[in-house]
Amino acid sequence: MKVWFGIVFMVLVLFEVLFFENIFSRISYLWNIKSVSVSLYYIFVSFIGFLSITLFFFIKEKIYFTFFTLFLLLTYSLDLVYKNINNIGFSLSDLTIALAEVDAFAMDALVTYAEAIKVSVIVIVLLTIIIFVVRSFVHKNTFYIATKWIFLTFILALLLSFSIVYKTTGTTQTRPTSIKMINTFVYYFVNKLYYGKREILEEKPTASAKYKNIILIVDESIGGKYLSINGYKQETTPYLESIKNRYLNLGLASSGGNCSRKSNLILMSGIQLNEFPDKENNSLKKPSIFQYAQNAGYKTHYISGQKKAGILQNYITKYDLEYMDEFFQPKDGYHNKSMPEEDIILRTKEALNNSDKNFIFMVKHGAHFQWEKSYPEDEKYFLPTLNASDSLSLDKKERAINSYLNAVRYNVDLFFKKFFEEIDFFNKEETLIIYTSDHGQSILENGRISTHCDSRNPPLSQGIVPLLLFTNKGDTLVSKFDFQKDVYTHYQLFPTIQKLMGYENILAKTLFDKRENNDKQIFVSGDIFGRGPMQRSDINRQ
Repeated sequence: MKVWFGIVFMVLVLFEVLFFENIFSRISYLWNIKSVSVSLYYIFVSFIGFLSITLFFFIKEKIYFTFFTLFLLLTYSLDLVYKNINNIGFSLSDLTIALAEVDAFAMDALVTYAEAIKVSVIVIVLLTIIIFVVRSFVHKNTFYIATKWIFLTFILALLLSFSIVYKTTGTTQTRPTSIKMINTFVYYFVNKLYYGKREILEEKPTASAKYKNIILIVDESIGGKYLSINGYKQETTPYLESIKNRYLNLGLASSGGNCSRKSNLILMSGIQLNEFPDKENNSLKKPSIFQYAQNAGYKTHYISGQKKAGILQNYITKYDLEYMDEFFQPKDGYHNKSMPEEDIILRTKEALNNSDKNFIFMVKHGAHFQWEKSYPEDEKYFLPTLNASDSLSLDKKERAINSYLNAVRYNVDLFFKKFFEEIDFFNKEETLIIYTSDHGQSILENGRISTHCDSRNPPLSQGIVPLLLFTNKGDTLVSKFDFQKDVYTHYQLFPTIQKLMGYENILAKTLFDKRENNDKQIFVSGDIFGRGPMQRSDINRQ
Protein backbone atom coordinates (compact mmCIF):
# COMPACT_ATOMS: atom_id res chain seq x y z
CA MET A 1 0.00 0.00 0.00
CA LYS A 2 2.83 2.39 0.85
CA VAL A 3 4.26 1.98 -2.64
CA TRP A 4 0.92 2.82 -4.27
CA PHE A 5 0.43 5.75 -1.94
CA GLY A 6 3.83 7.13 -2.94
CA ILE A 7 3.11 6.59 -6.64
CA VAL A 8 -0.20 8.50 -6.46
CA PHE A 9 1.47 11.31 -4.53
CA MET A 10 4.25 11.69 -7.08
CA VAL A 11 1.87 11.46 -10.05
CA LEU A 12 -0.20 14.34 -8.63
CA VAL A 13 2.92 16.47 -8.09
CA LEU A 14 4.21 15.67 -11.58
CA PHE A 15 0.80 16.44 -13.11
CA GLU A 16 0.82 19.90 -11.47
CA VAL A 17 4.39 20.61 -12.59
CA LEU A 18 3.76 19.57 -16.20
CA PHE A 19 0.39 21.24 -16.77
CA PHE A 20 0.07 24.07 -14.26
CA GLU A 21 2.86 25.67 -12.25
CA ASN A 22 6.44 24.65 -11.67
CA ILE A 23 6.27 24.26 -7.91
CA PHE A 24 10.02 23.97 -7.65
CA SER A 25 10.48 27.37 -9.33
CA ARG A 26 8.14 28.89 -6.75
CA ILE A 27 10.14 27.31 -3.91
CA SER A 28 13.41 28.53 -5.46
CA TYR A 29 11.97 32.05 -5.73
CA LEU A 30 10.89 32.06 -2.07
CA TRP A 31 14.25 30.64 -1.03
CA ASN A 32 16.17 33.42 -2.78
CA ILE A 33 13.82 36.36 -2.11
CA LYS A 34 12.19 35.49 1.20
CA SER A 35 13.54 33.73 4.29
CA VAL A 36 14.37 30.07 4.74
CA SER A 37 11.51 29.73 7.22
CA VAL A 38 9.01 31.09 4.67
CA SER A 39 10.26 28.64 2.07
CA LEU A 40 10.07 25.70 4.46
CA TYR A 41 6.53 26.67 5.51
CA TYR A 42 5.46 26.86 1.86
CA ILE A 43 6.98 23.42 1.21
CA PHE A 44 5.24 22.00 4.28
CA VAL A 45 1.83 23.47 3.34
CA SER A 46 2.16 22.24 -0.25
CA PHE A 47 3.12 18.78 1.01
CA ILE A 48 0.03 18.63 3.24
CA GLY A 49 -2.08 19.79 0.30
CA PHE A 50 -0.88 17.00 -1.98
CA LEU A 51 -1.14 14.53 0.88
CA SER A 52 -4.80 15.44 1.49
CA ILE A 53 -5.68 14.93 -2.19
CA THR A 54 -3.76 11.65 -2.35
CA LEU A 55 -5.67 10.28 0.65
CA PHE A 56 -8.98 10.60 -1.19
CA PHE A 57 -7.88 7.90 -3.61
CA PHE A 58 -7.96 5.51 -0.64
CA ILE A 59 -11.34 6.43 0.82
CA LYS A 60 -13.69 3.50 1.23
CA GLU A 61 -17.10 5.08 0.64
CA LYS A 62 -18.03 5.11 -3.04
CA ILE A 63 -20.18 8.25 -2.76
CA TYR A 64 -17.32 10.25 -1.25
CA PHE A 65 -14.90 9.04 -3.89
CA THR A 66 -17.33 9.94 -6.69
CA PHE A 67 -17.84 13.41 -5.28
CA PHE A 68 -14.09 13.85 -4.84
CA THR A 69 -13.42 12.74 -8.43
CA LEU A 70 -15.94 15.17 -9.88
CA PHE A 71 -14.53 17.96 -7.73
CA LEU A 72 -10.96 17.14 -8.74
CA LEU A 73 -11.78 17.02 -12.45
CA LEU A 74 -13.81 20.24 -12.30
CA THR A 75 -11.09 22.26 -10.59
CA TYR A 76 -8.34 20.89 -12.82
CA SER A 77 -10.44 21.57 -15.91
CA LEU A 78 -11.19 25.16 -14.96
CA ASP A 79 -7.60 26.02 -14.07
CA LEU A 80 -6.22 24.28 -17.15
CA VAL A 81 -8.57 26.10 -19.53
CA TYR A 82 -7.41 29.43 -18.14
CA LYS A 83 -3.78 28.27 -18.23
CA ASN A 84 -4.17 27.54 -21.96
CA ILE A 85 -5.75 30.96 -22.50
CA ASN A 86 -3.51 33.28 -20.49
CA ASN A 87 -0.48 31.13 -19.55
CA ILE A 88 -1.24 31.80 -15.88
CA GLY A 89 -4.32 29.90 -14.79
CA PHE A 90 -7.47 30.77 -12.87
CA SER A 91 -7.10 33.69 -10.47
CA LEU A 92 -9.20 35.99 -8.32
CA SER A 93 -9.37 38.49 -11.19
CA ASP A 94 -10.75 35.80 -13.50
CA LEU A 95 -13.37 34.83 -10.94
CA THR A 96 -14.45 38.46 -10.59
CA ILE A 97 -14.79 38.85 -14.36
CA ALA A 98 -16.60 35.53 -14.79
CA LEU A 99 -19.20 36.33 -12.14
CA ALA A 100 -19.82 39.77 -13.65
CA GLU A 101 -19.92 38.84 -17.35
CA VAL A 102 -21.19 35.27 -17.52
CA ASP A 103 -24.71 36.42 -18.42
CA ALA A 104 -23.56 38.47 -21.40
CA PHE A 105 -20.48 36.84 -22.91
CA ALA A 106 -20.43 33.20 -21.77
CA MET A 107 -21.30 31.73 -25.19
CA ASP A 108 -18.91 34.09 -27.00
CA ALA A 109 -16.12 33.01 -24.65
CA LEU A 110 -16.89 29.32 -25.17
CA VAL A 111 -16.61 29.69 -28.95
CA THR A 112 -13.59 32.00 -28.89
CA TYR A 113 -11.63 29.77 -26.54
CA ALA A 114 -12.91 26.39 -27.78
CA GLU A 115 -9.40 25.33 -28.80
CA ALA A 116 -8.11 25.83 -25.26
CA ILE A 117 -11.08 23.89 -23.94
CA LYS A 118 -10.37 20.98 -26.32
CA VAL A 119 -6.76 20.72 -25.18
CA SER A 120 -7.89 20.76 -21.57
CA VAL A 121 -10.43 18.01 -22.21
CA ILE A 122 -7.70 15.74 -23.59
CA VAL A 123 -5.55 16.22 -20.50
CA ILE A 124 -8.50 15.71 -18.17
CA VAL A 125 -9.43 12.48 -19.95
CA LEU A 126 -5.88 11.28 -19.28
CA LEU A 127 -6.24 12.19 -15.62
CA THR A 128 -9.60 10.41 -15.43
CA ILE A 129 -8.04 7.19 -16.74
CA ILE A 130 -5.28 7.41 -14.13
CA ILE A 131 -7.82 8.02 -11.35
CA PHE A 132 -9.89 4.96 -12.20
CA VAL A 133 -6.88 2.70 -12.74
CA VAL A 134 -5.63 3.60 -9.27
CA ARG A 135 -9.11 3.29 -7.78
CA SER A 136 -9.68 -0.15 -9.26
CA PHE A 137 -6.40 -1.39 -7.76
CA VAL A 138 -7.21 0.16 -4.36
CA HIS A 139 -10.68 -1.39 -4.38
CA LYS A 140 -9.40 -4.78 -5.50
CA ASN A 141 -6.81 -4.93 -2.71
CA THR A 142 -8.95 -3.09 -0.11
CA PHE A 143 -6.23 -0.51 0.52
CA TYR A 144 -8.48 1.85 2.45
CA ILE A 145 -7.75 4.62 4.95
CA ALA A 146 -10.15 5.73 7.68
CA THR A 147 -12.51 8.41 6.38
CA LYS A 148 -12.16 10.68 9.41
CA TRP A 149 -8.39 11.00 8.91
CA ILE A 150 -8.87 11.83 5.25
CA PHE A 151 -11.31 14.65 5.98
CA LEU A 152 -9.27 15.99 8.91
CA THR A 153 -6.16 16.13 6.71
CA PHE A 154 -8.11 17.89 3.96
CA ILE A 155 -9.47 20.50 6.41
CA LEU A 156 -5.95 21.03 7.79
CA ALA A 157 -4.63 21.49 4.25
CA LEU A 158 -7.30 24.10 3.53
CA LEU A 159 -6.57 26.03 6.72
CA LEU A 160 -2.81 25.98 6.21
CA SER A 161 -2.98 27.03 2.57
CA PHE A 162 -5.52 29.75 3.32
CA SER A 163 -3.16 31.14 5.96
CA ILE A 164 -0.67 31.84 3.17
CA VAL A 165 -3.32 33.39 0.94
CA TYR A 166 -4.57 35.55 3.82
CA LYS A 167 -1.08 36.61 4.92
CA THR A 168 -0.06 37.61 1.38
CA THR A 169 -3.47 39.22 0.55
CA GLY A 170 -4.05 36.77 -2.25
CA THR A 171 -0.70 37.25 -4.00
CA THR A 172 0.64 33.76 -3.19
CA GLN A 173 -1.26 30.55 -3.78
CA THR A 174 -0.27 27.03 -2.82
CA ARG A 175 -0.80 23.85 -4.78
CA PRO A 176 -2.45 21.49 -5.64
CA THR A 177 -4.99 23.11 -7.94
CA SER A 178 -8.03 21.87 -6.04
CA ILE A 179 -6.83 23.55 -2.83
CA LYS A 180 -5.92 26.70 -4.75
CA MET A 181 -9.38 26.83 -6.34
CA ILE A 182 -11.20 26.60 -3.01
CA ASN A 183 -8.96 29.32 -1.60
CA THR A 184 -9.76 31.59 -4.55
CA PHE A 185 -13.51 31.30 -4.03
CA VAL A 186 -13.32 31.60 -0.23
CA TYR A 187 -10.99 34.61 -0.42
CA TYR A 188 -13.34 36.30 -2.89
CA PHE A 189 -16.43 35.84 -0.72
CA VAL A 190 -14.76 36.94 2.54
CA ASN A 191 -13.39 40.04 0.82
CA LYS A 192 -16.56 41.43 -0.70
CA LEU A 193 -16.38 44.94 -2.11
CA TYR A 194 -18.29 47.92 -0.78
CA TYR A 195 -21.88 48.04 -1.98
CA GLY A 196 -23.86 51.11 -0.99
CA LYS A 197 -24.49 54.79 -1.49
CA ARG A 198 -21.77 57.07 -2.77
CA GLU A 199 -20.65 60.06 -0.72
CA ILE A 200 -22.78 63.17 -1.06
CA LEU A 201 -21.12 65.82 -3.23
CA GLU A 202 -21.42 69.31 -1.79
CA GLU A 203 -18.96 70.97 -4.19
CA LYS A 204 -20.31 73.24 -6.91
CA PRO A 205 -18.45 74.59 -9.94
CA THR A 206 -16.87 78.02 -9.45
CA ALA A 207 -16.63 78.88 -13.14
CA SER A 208 -19.00 78.67 -16.05
CA ALA A 209 -19.21 75.47 -18.08
CA LYS A 210 -17.12 75.45 -21.24
CA TYR A 211 -19.58 73.30 -23.22
CA LYS A 212 -23.31 72.85 -23.21
CA ASN A 213 -23.02 69.18 -24.17
CA ILE A 214 -20.18 66.88 -23.16
CA ILE A 215 -20.21 63.34 -24.54
CA LEU A 216 -17.75 60.73 -23.32
CA ILE A 217 -17.77 57.75 -25.72
CA VAL A 218 -16.09 54.65 -24.29
CA ASP A 219 -15.72 52.01 -26.98
CA GLU A 220 -15.17 48.32 -26.33
CA SER A 221 -11.92 46.47 -27.12
CA ILE A 222 -10.55 48.99 -29.63
CA GLY A 223 -6.78 48.84 -29.84
CA GLY A 224 -5.40 52.27 -30.66
CA LYS A 225 -2.64 50.92 -32.84
CA TYR A 226 -5.17 49.27 -35.21
CA LEU A 227 -6.61 52.58 -36.42
CA SER A 228 -5.14 53.73 -39.73
CA ILE A 229 -5.37 57.35 -38.52
CA ASN A 230 -2.73 56.24 -36.00
CA GLY A 231 -0.49 54.79 -38.69
CA TYR A 232 -1.80 51.24 -39.07
CA LYS A 233 -0.94 49.87 -42.53
CA GLN A 234 -4.48 48.71 -43.39
CA GLU A 235 -7.23 51.27 -44.04
CA THR A 236 -9.41 50.69 -41.02
CA THR A 237 -10.57 54.30 -40.61
CA PRO A 238 -10.98 55.86 -44.09
CA TYR A 239 -13.95 58.01 -43.05
CA LEU A 240 -12.13 59.46 -40.06
CA GLU A 241 -9.17 60.12 -42.32
CA SER A 242 -11.44 62.05 -44.70
CA ILE A 243 -12.60 64.40 -41.91
CA LYS A 244 -9.30 64.69 -40.05
CA ASN A 245 -9.54 68.49 -40.00
CA ARG A 246 -12.78 68.23 -37.97
CA TYR A 247 -11.28 66.63 -34.85
CA LEU A 248 -8.09 66.38 -32.81
CA ASN A 249 -6.32 63.04 -32.81
CA LEU A 250 -4.31 62.76 -29.61
CA GLY A 251 -2.80 59.49 -30.80
CA LEU A 252 -2.17 56.48 -28.59
CA ALA A 253 -3.27 56.78 -24.98
CA SER A 254 -3.05 54.32 -22.10
CA SER A 255 -6.26 52.93 -20.70
CA GLY A 256 -6.95 52.86 -16.98
CA GLY A 257 -6.86 49.07 -16.96
CA ASN A 258 -6.73 46.22 -19.45
CA CYS A 259 -10.25 45.09 -18.56
CA SER A 260 -13.61 46.78 -19.12
CA ARG A 261 -14.78 46.92 -15.51
CA LYS A 262 -11.58 48.49 -14.21
CA SER A 263 -11.33 51.13 -16.92
CA ASN A 264 -14.98 52.13 -16.73
CA LEU A 265 -14.78 52.43 -12.95
CA ILE A 266 -11.67 54.59 -13.25
CA LEU A 267 -13.41 56.85 -15.77
CA MET A 268 -16.56 57.07 -13.66
CA SER A 269 -14.95 57.54 -10.25
CA GLY A 270 -11.88 59.58 -11.12
CA ILE A 271 -9.60 57.45 -8.93
CA GLN A 272 -5.97 58.07 -9.76
CA LEU A 273 -3.08 55.69 -10.36
CA ASN A 274 -1.32 56.69 -7.14
CA GLU A 275 -4.41 55.64 -5.14
CA PHE A 276 -4.02 51.97 -6.08
CA PRO A 277 -4.41 49.46 -4.59
CA ASP A 278 -7.80 50.77 -3.56
CA LYS A 279 -8.07 48.79 -0.33
CA GLU A 280 -10.70 51.14 1.13
CA ASN A 281 -12.87 50.84 -2.00
CA ASN A 282 -12.83 54.62 -2.46
CA SER A 283 -13.57 54.22 -6.18
CA LEU A 284 -16.92 52.72 -5.14
CA LYS A 285 -17.62 55.36 -2.48
CA LYS A 286 -16.41 58.75 -3.69
CA PRO A 287 -18.70 60.97 -5.82
CA SER A 288 -18.99 59.84 -9.42
CA ILE A 289 -18.75 61.87 -12.61
CA PHE A 290 -22.55 61.89 -12.73
CA GLN A 291 -22.73 63.67 -9.37
CA TYR A 292 -20.30 66.32 -10.55
CA ALA A 293 -22.33 66.72 -13.73
CA GLN A 294 -25.60 67.13 -11.86
CA ASN A 295 -24.09 69.67 -9.47
CA ALA A 296 -22.92 71.62 -12.51
CA GLY A 297 -26.47 71.73 -13.88
CA TYR A 298 -26.10 68.99 -16.50
CA LYS A 299 -28.77 66.44 -17.31
CA THR A 300 -27.00 63.09 -17.02
CA HIS A 301 -27.37 60.18 -19.45
CA TYR A 302 -25.85 56.70 -19.32
CA ILE A 303 -26.30 55.12 -22.73
CA SER A 304 -25.03 51.58 -23.13
CA GLY A 305 -24.88 49.36 -26.21
CA GLN A 306 -23.88 46.26 -24.29
CA LYS A 307 -26.16 44.53 -21.82
CA LYS A 308 -29.95 44.56 -21.74
CA ALA A 309 -32.96 44.33 -19.44
CA GLY A 310 -31.54 46.70 -16.86
CA ILE A 311 -28.55 44.48 -16.04
CA LEU A 312 -25.92 46.72 -14.47
CA GLN A 313 -22.26 46.49 -15.42
CA ASN A 314 -18.81 47.92 -14.80
CA TYR A 315 -19.33 48.25 -11.03
CA ILE A 316 -22.43 50.42 -11.51
CA THR A 317 -24.94 49.78 -8.71
CA LYS A 318 -28.53 50.76 -8.09
CA TYR A 319 -27.19 53.63 -5.97
CA ASP A 320 -25.41 55.11 -9.01
CA LEU A 321 -28.71 55.22 -10.86
CA GLU A 322 -29.83 57.98 -8.47
CA TYR A 323 -27.45 60.33 -10.27
CA MET A 324 -28.39 59.30 -13.80
CA ASP A 325 -31.36 61.18 -15.21
CA GLU A 326 -31.47 58.57 -17.95
CA PHE A 327 -30.22 54.99 -18.00
CA PHE A 328 -30.54 53.35 -21.41
CA GLN A 329 -29.81 49.89 -22.78
CA PRO A 330 -31.15 48.34 -26.01
CA LYS A 331 -34.16 46.11 -25.35
CA ASP A 332 -32.83 43.19 -27.36
CA GLY A 333 -29.11 43.53 -26.71
CA TYR A 334 -26.55 44.08 -29.44
CA HIS A 335 -27.16 42.93 -32.99
CA ASN A 336 -26.42 44.31 -36.44
CA LYS A 337 -29.08 46.66 -37.78
CA SER A 338 -29.18 49.30 -40.51
CA MET A 339 -26.22 51.06 -38.95
CA PRO A 340 -23.57 50.20 -36.33
CA GLU A 341 -25.09 50.34 -32.85
CA GLU A 342 -28.22 52.01 -34.17
CA ASP A 343 -29.96 52.00 -30.77
CA ILE A 344 -27.40 54.15 -29.01
CA ILE A 345 -26.96 56.53 -31.97
CA LEU A 346 -30.69 57.26 -32.07
CA ARG A 347 -30.93 57.46 -28.28
CA THR A 348 -28.08 59.99 -28.19
CA LYS A 349 -29.84 62.00 -30.88
CA GLU A 350 -32.95 62.15 -28.69
CA ALA A 351 -30.92 63.03 -25.60
CA LEU A 352 -29.42 66.06 -27.34
CA ASN A 353 -32.79 67.25 -28.61
CA ASN A 354 -33.51 69.54 -25.66
CA SER A 355 -32.51 72.93 -24.30
CA ASP A 356 -30.68 71.51 -21.27
CA LYS A 357 -27.01 71.03 -20.66
CA ASN A 358 -26.25 67.33 -21.20
CA PHE A 359 -23.54 65.02 -20.01
CA ILE A 360 -23.63 61.69 -21.85
CA PHE A 361 -21.55 58.67 -20.80
CA MET A 362 -21.82 56.27 -23.72
CA VAL A 363 -20.58 52.68 -23.53
CA LYS A 364 -20.36 50.95 -26.94
CA HIS A 365 -20.47 47.28 -27.82
CA GLY A 366 -17.55 47.92 -30.16
CA ALA A 367 -15.31 45.05 -31.22
CA HIS A 368 -15.84 42.65 -28.35
CA PHE A 369 -15.14 39.04 -29.26
CA GLN A 370 -16.50 37.14 -31.11
CA TRP A 371 -15.35 39.60 -33.77
CA GLU A 372 -17.20 37.86 -36.60
CA LYS A 373 -20.47 38.53 -34.79
CA SER A 374 -19.80 42.25 -34.36
CA TYR A 375 -20.20 43.24 -38.02
CA PRO A 376 -22.47 42.09 -40.87
CA GLU A 377 -21.39 39.75 -43.65
CA ASP A 378 -21.44 42.47 -46.30
CA GLU A 379 -18.87 44.52 -44.35
CA LYS A 380 -16.03 42.06 -44.83
CA TYR A 381 -13.35 44.34 -46.18
CA PHE A 382 -10.23 42.46 -45.07
CA LEU A 383 -9.88 38.82 -46.13
CA PRO A 384 -9.54 35.98 -45.28
CA THR A 385 -11.36 36.01 -41.95
CA LEU A 386 -12.32 33.58 -39.25
CA ASN A 387 -15.58 31.72 -39.59
CA ALA A 388 -18.25 32.65 -37.08
CA SER A 389 -17.75 29.33 -35.31
CA ASP A 390 -13.93 29.46 -35.28
CA SER A 391 -12.01 29.61 -32.03
CA LEU A 392 -8.78 31.56 -31.59
CA SER A 393 -5.60 29.59 -32.23
CA LEU A 394 -2.06 30.57 -33.15
CA ASP A 395 -2.30 29.05 -36.63
CA LYS A 396 -5.20 31.38 -37.47
CA LYS A 397 -3.51 34.64 -36.55
CA GLU A 398 -3.84 36.30 -39.98
CA ARG A 399 -7.53 35.43 -40.17
CA ALA A 400 -8.07 36.61 -36.60
CA ILE A 401 -6.44 39.96 -37.31
CA ASN A 402 -8.54 40.45 -40.44
CA SER A 403 -11.73 39.67 -38.52
CA TYR A 404 -10.73 42.18 -35.88
CA LEU A 405 -9.87 44.85 -38.48
CA ASN A 406 -13.31 44.42 -40.06
CA ALA A 407 -14.88 44.82 -36.63
CA VAL A 408 -12.89 48.02 -36.06
CA ARG A 409 -13.74 49.46 -39.49
CA TYR A 410 -17.44 48.80 -38.95
CA ASN A 411 -17.81 49.66 -35.26
CA VAL A 412 -15.51 52.68 -35.20
CA ASP A 413 -15.20 54.22 -38.64
CA LEU A 414 -18.68 53.48 -39.98
CA PHE A 415 -20.16 54.18 -36.55
CA PHE A 416 -18.90 57.75 -36.62
CA LYS A 417 -20.03 58.21 -40.20
CA LYS A 418 -23.60 57.21 -39.28
CA PHE A 419 -23.42 59.04 -35.96
CA PHE A 420 -22.59 62.35 -37.59
CA GLU A 421 -25.15 61.84 -40.34
CA GLU A 422 -27.90 61.34 -37.78
CA ILE A 423 -26.89 63.98 -35.27
CA ASP A 424 -25.39 66.62 -37.57
CA PHE A 425 -22.81 67.16 -34.88
CA PHE A 426 -20.53 69.62 -36.65
CA ASN A 427 -23.33 72.17 -36.88
CA LYS A 428 -24.15 71.90 -33.20
CA GLU A 429 -22.55 74.60 -31.10
CA GLU A 430 -21.00 74.15 -27.67
CA THR A 431 -20.70 70.37 -27.93
CA LEU A 432 -17.61 68.26 -27.28
CA ILE A 433 -17.07 64.53 -27.81
CA ILE A 434 -14.23 62.71 -26.07
CA TYR A 435 -13.70 59.30 -27.67
CA THR A 436 -11.61 56.46 -26.30
CA SER A 437 -11.88 52.73 -25.60
CA ASP A 438 -12.05 50.82 -22.33
CA HIS A 439 -8.92 48.84 -23.18
CA GLY A 440 -6.87 47.70 -26.14
CA GLN A 441 -6.58 44.29 -27.74
CA SER A 442 -3.87 41.67 -28.07
CA ILE A 443 -4.35 39.21 -30.90
CA LEU A 444 -2.47 35.96 -30.36
CA GLU A 445 0.58 37.73 -28.92
CA ASN A 446 3.28 36.09 -26.80
CA GLY A 447 1.77 32.67 -27.43
CA ARG A 448 -1.47 33.63 -25.68
CA ILE A 449 -4.99 33.42 -27.02
CA SER A 450 -6.35 35.84 -24.42
CA THR A 451 -7.29 39.23 -25.91
CA HIS A 452 -7.47 41.35 -22.75
CA CYS A 453 -7.84 41.15 -18.96
CA ASP A 454 -4.59 39.23 -18.39
CA SER A 455 -3.80 39.73 -14.71
CA ARG A 456 -0.03 39.25 -14.94
CA ASN A 457 2.45 40.45 -17.56
CA PRO A 458 -0.19 41.48 -20.11
CA PRO A 459 0.91 42.38 -23.63
CA LEU A 460 1.18 46.17 -23.79
CA SER A 461 -1.35 46.25 -26.62
CA GLN A 462 -4.05 45.48 -24.04
CA GLY A 463 -3.59 48.96 -22.60
CA ILE A 464 -3.18 50.99 -25.82
CA VAL A 465 -6.33 52.88 -26.81
CA PRO A 466 -7.29 55.75 -29.15
CA LEU A 467 -8.08 59.25 -27.92
CA LEU A 468 -9.97 61.71 -30.14
CA LEU A 469 -11.62 65.05 -29.44
CA PHE A 470 -14.48 66.11 -31.71
CA THR A 471 -15.53 69.76 -31.61
CA ASN A 472 -17.81 71.95 -33.70
CA LYS A 473 -17.08 75.02 -35.76
CA GLY A 474 -17.79 77.39 -32.89
CA ASP A 475 -15.23 75.90 -30.53
CA THR A 476 -12.57 78.27 -29.22
CA LEU A 477 -11.09 76.16 -26.42
CA VAL A 478 -10.13 72.63 -27.44
CA SER A 479 -9.60 73.41 -31.12
CA LYS A 480 -7.14 76.18 -30.27
CA PHE A 481 -5.19 74.36 -27.56
CA ASP A 482 -1.76 73.00 -28.45
CA PHE A 483 -2.15 69.35 -27.44
CA GLN A 484 0.65 66.82 -27.63
CA LYS A 485 0.35 63.36 -29.13
CA ASP A 486 0.86 59.87 -27.71
CA VAL A 487 1.24 61.11 -24.12
CA TYR A 488 -2.17 60.94 -22.44
CA THR A 489 -3.90 58.47 -20.11
CA HIS A 490 -7.43 57.63 -18.97
CA TYR A 491 -6.58 59.08 -15.57
CA GLN A 492 -6.68 62.56 -17.10
CA LEU A 493 -10.22 62.31 -18.49
CA PHE A 494 -12.24 62.63 -15.27
CA PRO A 495 -10.44 65.81 -14.13
CA THR A 496 -10.62 67.17 -17.69
CA ILE A 497 -14.39 66.78 -17.74
CA GLN A 498 -14.58 68.38 -14.29
CA LYS A 499 -12.65 71.38 -15.63
CA LEU A 500 -14.89 71.66 -18.67
CA MET A 501 -17.94 71.66 -16.38
CA GLY A 502 -16.58 74.61 -14.43
CA TYR A 503 -14.78 72.99 -11.50
CA GLU A 504 -11.45 74.66 -10.77
CA ASN A 505 -10.20 73.04 -7.56
CA ILE A 506 -8.69 70.07 -9.39
CA LEU A 507 -5.63 68.27 -8.04
CA ALA A 508 -5.23 65.59 -10.72
CA LYS A 509 -3.74 66.31 -14.12
CA THR A 510 -6.01 67.16 -17.04
CA LEU A 511 -5.43 66.99 -20.78
CA PHE A 512 -4.65 70.71 -20.62
CA ASP A 513 -1.74 70.32 -18.20
CA LYS A 514 1.82 70.26 -19.44
CA ARG A 515 3.44 66.86 -19.50
CA GLU A 516 6.39 66.38 -17.15
CA ASN A 517 9.45 64.30 -17.97
CA ASN A 518 8.52 61.67 -15.36
CA ASP A 519 4.94 61.26 -16.59
CA LYS A 520 4.25 57.79 -17.94
CA GLN A 521 1.42 56.12 -19.83
CA ILE A 522 0.51 53.35 -17.43
CA PHE A 523 -2.38 50.91 -17.22
CA VAL A 524 -3.11 48.46 -14.42
CA SER A 525 -3.91 44.75 -14.51
CA GLY A 526 -4.95 42.29 -11.85
CA ASP A 527 -6.97 43.21 -8.76
CA ILE A 528 -7.17 46.96 -8.09
CA PHE A 529 -8.67 46.54 -4.60
CA GLY A 530 -5.65 44.99 -2.90
CA ARG A 531 -7.11 41.48 -2.73
CA GLY A 532 -4.51 40.01 -5.05
CA PRO A 533 -1.61 40.88 -7.35
CA MET A 534 -1.85 44.13 -9.29
CA GLN A 535 0.63 45.18 -11.95
CA ARG A 536 1.43 48.53 -13.57
CA SER A 537 2.51 48.47 -17.22
CA ASP A 538 3.95 51.38 -19.21
CA ILE A 539 2.81 51.23 -22.84
CA ASN A 540 6.01 52.97 -23.93
CA ARG A 541 8.23 50.29 -22.40
CA GLN A 542 10.35 48.64 -25.05
